[in-house]
Amino acid sequence: MYFFLVQHSIASGGVTGISIIISKWFSFLTVGQWSLILNIILFIVAFVFMGESFGKKSILSATIVSLGIMFFERVFPDTILTNDVIINVLFGAGIVSYSLSRIFFNDASSGGTDIIAAVLNKYFSITLAKCLFAIDFLVVMMAVTEFGIEKALYAVMTVIIQSVGFNYFIQGLGRKIAITVISDYSEEINKMLLSKYDRGVTLYKSEGGYSHKKRDIILTVVPFRRFPSIRDDILDIDKNAFVFTHTISEVYGEGFTYNVFE
Repeated sequence: MYFFLVQHSIASGGVTGISIIISKWFSFLTVGQWSLILNIILFIVAFVFMGESFGKKSILSATIVSLGIMFFERVFPDTILTNDVIINVLFGAGIVSYSLSRIFFNDASSGGTDIIAAVLNKYFSITLAKCLFAIDFLVVMMAVTEFGIEKALYAVMTVIIQSVGFNYFIQGLGRKIAITVISDYSEEINKMLLSKYDRGVTLYKSEGGYSHKKRDIILTVVPFRRFPSIRDDILDIDKNAFVFTHTISEVYGEGFTYNVFE
């Protein structure tokens, strides 16, 4: 984020965007220092209005971001990786959206303007999406007055890419694949999945529409990375097996949110 957004004054919302603008108004402190000050203020707000547990979830990630920016400002003060604004927007937004998805996927908070949104949601019943949009919109409007309309439009583009990227990454982090198998060797395939891969298996009783032959249909859900080897093992047992898959965004239960056969 530092090399792609902060160094090029692309204020794409949030505390970092606000800090970029304030550092231009009051240049006696850097972007990282302003970010740390604002986050400290927001932490106090979180503890007062949202309670201790919410504040604890926010403090680590937001502090790391602020200290990280301060570190890069000291070590790489004049380093510019590229002056191509589109490249900066794409890489900056991509890194931010992936980082946020990792934070939220682990049930934490990024702090910053999320705290303001949470407070407004709690006390005024305004949805989080509307709050965050309003805050980012105000930051962009501030950027127009300080950096001009072109930089502000790039900031809007960054916000849009971050939003799309966040949704993509947050779904991808929890994404699994459901495998359905129809085979005359369902017992052998079932044993293979249970013993070799330690996965839960569900068996459906079925009857062929044409042959009226009765079989067990096998259903199992596994991480994406396991599918190629499982597919190969299924076909090793029955080269004529009918196998189809579909993607699942989230899975809760045995084998995923707690251990198999625990």
